[in-house]
Amino acid sequence: MHLVVTAHTATGPLSHQRTSPEGALEKAQELEAEGHDHVVITDITGRDYAPPEFDSLFLNPGT
Repeated sequence: MHLVVTAHTATGPLSHQRTSPEGALEKAQELEAEGHDHVVITDITGRDYAPPEFDSLFLNPGT
């Protein structure tokens, strides 16, 4: 699986690639905790998900 985690920082966009949903969510949560804005996880189809949405759709469906 190919996922890209992106956040907007004071110096511009910052992106990280991850190969697992768990790794992508962990990195997204780290970026949010650091205070970065507009953190999204992008899947291979180009769809963007906010971390809570990604978690409920891919890691913990039905919660």
